[in-house]
Amino acid sequence: MVPSDTFTPLREQLITTVRELVSMTSGGSARGATTTARRSTPCGLRRLRRSSALSAFQAVGRVLELACGTGIWSEQLLLSASHLTALDGPPEMLTINAAARLQQSARYIHADIFAWRREEQFDVVFFGFWLSHVPPERFTAFWQLVGFCLAPDGRVFFVDSCHEQTSTAVDHRLPEAEATVLRRRLNDGPEFQIYKVFYDPRELTERLHKLGWHFDIRQTEHYFLYGTGHQLVSGSPNSAP
Repeated sequence: MVPSDTFTPLREQLITTVRELVSMTSGGSARGATTTARRSTPCGLRRLRRSSALSAFQAVGRVLELACGTGIWSEQLLLSASHLTALDGPPEMLTINAAARLQQSARYIHADIFAWRREEQFDVVFFGFWLSHVPPERFTAFWQLVGFCLAPDGRVFFVDSCHEQTSTAVDHRLPEAEATVLRRRLNDGPEFQIYKVFYDPRELTERLHKLGWHFDIRQTEHYFLYGTGHQLVSGSPNSAP
């Protein structure tokens, strides 16, 4: 295992991840990105946001979005949520997110996800492109936090990226699927090492089952996986992490 002090701090990891995603989905290209990645990945993301799975899930009631970023998913969640609480570490991302949704019912919390303690329970917990950045040694603690945030009969929806070679830039080498570290270079030059864990849907389903969750995890044709789930016994993993 690579010592933790060799990694970029969590706040910088979040900023790096969101910058790249924003660049990818806004029409800009990551440094050296292939034509396939530039065209296919944003298109696939738009399809996923509008997919029947996300619509059918119906994120209603009080919704908590972890690692909300600049609002790529916040916009969709507000279509069905009665109230959205959006949490993230980088304040710059929260500022952008809030500025785009001035007239909508959203509350923003600036906090380190792993240090934050909720003051209320939520009907839905959502996180997009976050689970893969959770350090492996914090996987169990993260899911304890998710359970602690859920109201009785609460539900979870998440989406993340698959191990797909054409989703990365030409001069970025995608590590093996079993790797937990990825090197990212931004358009303006800085390079970072971040946690990036690629999950197999079946293995992830089984792992979550052992932690007290029932999940239906599926994969799109190329780039994404998404899952919907709930606790097997309401309150089973709800002890505060």
